[in-house]
Amino acid sequence: MTDNRAPIHFIYLLLLALFWGSAFMFVKISLDSLGPLTIAASRIGIGAIVITSIALKKGIKLPRTVSEWFNCTIVGIAGTVLPFLLVNWSMQYVHSSLAAICMSLSPLFTITLAHYMTHDEKFSSNKLTGIIFGIIGVASLFYGTLSEIGNSITMVMALSGLVATAFFYAFAGILIKNLKNKEPLGTASAMLISATLISVPLALIFEEPWTFTPTTEAIYSILILGIFATGIASLILFHLTHLAGATFVSYNTYLIPLVGLSAGYIWLDEPLKPTYLISISLISVGIYLAERRQKLSDLT
Repeated sequence: MTDNRAPIHFIYLLLLALFWGSAFMFVKISLDSLGPLTIAASRIGIGAIVITSIALKKGIKLPRTVSEWFNCTIVGIAGTVLPFLLVNWSMQYVHSSLAAICMSLSPLFTITLAHYMTHDEKFSSNKLTGIIFGIIGVASLFYGTLSEIGNSITMVMALSGLVATAFFYAFAGILIKNLKNKEPLGTASAMLISATLISVPLALIFEEPWTFTPTTEAIYSILILGIFATGIASLILFHLTHLAGATFVSYNTYLIPLVGLSAGYIWLDEPLKPTYLISISLISVGIYLAERRQKLSDLT
């Protein structure tokens, strides 16, 4: 796989960051009147309807074999069901901005998993350079928000849930990379259909969604989460992973905190501190070095 990037790769990367970064704000809004399981099941179900409708309209066939559906189900569990449940539960106790920050841990997991689980994304000093700068940037974000975190067991569990979410996103990215079926619409549809069949019964059993009285803001938020942050984003994720690789896709998690912080600050009145500006610079440098240094090494 080449690390020379076409402009469209970066456009897709920015769209993913926009959809996923703003999702934390909409989840926070939804949690005011809905439970975490219900939010997860709703957005997954809506995303499945959107993507499957597009696939069928375009004449794209869904996977036909049991093994293909099994693989898509595993991706659906690792990439949507588990991370959505974890992040939704954790965000009951932390700011949406902190949840977005934690997603920047994903590249650290991705670059390690990719080394062992792929044949063309081995660990290199060039990638390490970008990762180091990105991690330093994320550390500065944590420094600006850790003062708000208490020492309760609940807070520790919430933070652990967010870290686990970052791991599952990284793991799902590697699984997507290794899928034999490279058709993004068909595989994304199968993934979300499988995830819907798992998440909806969980919500019905453990939360009884019919007992909730969602606000208008929550309903709009769920629709945005389902259509854009789940449906369209899943399509972009599958397509970009096959085009550019799991490690490159993981760079969007350096941008997610910037979107999440901005959304939380503007619409939810969450704090925005000077250290965030430092992190923005470090994260940008990290992404540039990870890409630019690889290009230079390819020419030598």
